[in-house]
Amino acid sequence: MGMAQSRLAESRSRLDQLDAFREEYRQRLVGGGGQGMSIVQYQDFRRFLARLDEAMIQQQQDVDRCAQRFVMERQAWQMEYKKLKAYEKLLQREQEREARQEAKRQQKQTDEFATRRFWDRTHGGDA
Repeated sequence: MGMAQSRLAESRSRLDQLDAFREEYRQRLVGGGGQGMSIVQYQDFRRFLARLDEAMIQQQQDVDRCAQRFVMERQAWQMEYKKLKAYEKLLQREQEREARQEAKRQQKQTDEFATRRFWDRTHGGDA
């Protein structure tokens, strides 16, 4: 799950970088337009912006895939965690059951020993 989260963060970072670069480039286009840009330069700017837009679309698709993978891995982890907790609870219950049985066994031994001692005292030793 950690790798999926890391991959998602990297993908989002790349998208943010592309977005910042596109905005910077667009600002140059706007700034350059006031300084008298040739049609060829303007067309080159527009083509480059279109390529950046396409790269951003592809990167957004990658972000979406990474986000989906992260969600799936997180859900799988949560299911495994629930299973682990259920097994731990079962183990705890079993240990408690065994402890109760052991306590009963020890109590029975203690009772039997006390009964024998009482019997021995009241009946004079060997029976």
